[in-house]
Amino acid sequence: MKQKLQSPLPSIDELDKKILVILQGDLGDTPEPYAAIAKALGTSESEVLCRISRMLKEGVIRRIGAMIRHIEAGIGFNGMVVWKVKPEAIEQMGSLLASFPEVTHCYERPAFGSFGGTLFTMVHAESEAACKEIVQKMAAASGLEEYEVLFSSRELKKISMTYFDENASREGCSARKEL
Repeated sequence: MKQKLQSPLPSIDELDKKILVILQGDLGDTPEPYAAIAKALGTSESEVLCRISRMLKEGVIRRIGAMIRHIEAGIGFNGMVVWKVKPEAIEQMGSLLASFPEVTHCYERPAFGSFGGTLFTMVHAESEAACKEIVQKMAAASGLEEYEVLFSSRELKKISMTYFDENASREGCSARKEL
C-alpha cells in the first residue's frame, strides 16, 4: 500500500512543535491536560485546543489516544504475517487484511527472502493458537494461500518515536523509552 502524502504539506511553527513534544509524552493524571499544556507553554487553553484541532484536520496529528501495553493487558502474542500477493492485488488485499481488528500494522514491502512475500500484517492475540486462528480467518477471507507467520519469541526493545524533542542534539527524530 502506497503512503499518500497530503499536498501541500502543512506547516507547523515553534509553538506547534512544543505542543507536539508534550503530546508525545505522558499527559499525566490531570482532569484538564490541555490547560496544563497551555500553562507550561505560557499560552491559553483555547489556543492549544485550536492548534491541536488544526493539526488533526491537516493530518499532522493522526489521533490522540491512550497507549495500552498489550502484554500487560493479556494480549501477549503477536505474529508478523508475510503474505505472497500478486502486485495487482496489493491494494485490495491490503485493505481487506487491514480491516481485521486484530491487525495493527499492514505494509507493502520488497519481496521477503526466497519466499517472496510482499504484504506484511502484524496480528495480536491472547495466545499463539488464537493468533493462528485469526490468520486462518484472514486467509479464508482473502483467498490467499501462501503466507508465513513469524512469531515473536521475546520483546527486546519497544519504544515510541519522538519526532520533536526539545532536548535533542539535532533536528529530527529520536527514540524515547516508554515509561
